[in-house]
Amino acid sequence: MGRALIHVGYFILQKTRRFSLKKQLLVGTTICLMLFLLVCIRADQVCSSNGTALSAMASNVGLTIDYGNSSQNVYSDLSGLTVFDILNQTAGVTFIEFAYGKFVVSINGVENNANQNGFYWQYWVNDELAPIAADNYVLSDDDQVLWKYCAPEETSTPPPTANPDMVLGVVLVAFFSIFIILLALFVSRRMR
Repeated sequence: MGRALIHVGYFILQKTRRFSLKKQLLVGTTICLMLFLLVCIRADQVCSSNGTALSAMASNVGLTIDYGNSSQNVYSDLSGLTVFDILNQTAGVTFIEFAYGKFVVSINGVENNANQNGFYWQYWVNDELAPIAADNYVLSDDDQVLWKYCAPEETSTPPPTANPDMVLGVVLVAFFSIFIILLALFVSRRMR
């Protein structure tokens, strides 16, 4: 999205060549401010639900993949940023990308709801069922991750359709973008 915005900004600047220098500076400043707001929103999305920035990799993480048939793969002393990173390092993973994150479809060829058995891949961190997508769960040192192929737990909740913080960020960017555009129009009319 950032690349598209840069291309749009470049196109707009090319079309404003016939404007005065003041108007060009105003349009350029508006585009820079929109890019800045976009970067701020993207930086906020890179934070976990507990506010920890994704900057330090967790170490000494354990991972168990339980296939639901007494077969398990156990790994130790792994390092990574998120639960998905750890899983992706050790297993063949297929997933679907949704607004809330990556939804794991299969691990090592074992697919969700194979033959309509009602079993799906779910994960726990330190014996607690995780409430968010695996690529959004930021790991800490010494965490123990369990991926288990089983029937959904009654305590599990469906993933949210939209992150409220992300929605707020998009609304704020839209509001400030409209404000900047209106301000630019007002100032350009006064410059005539």
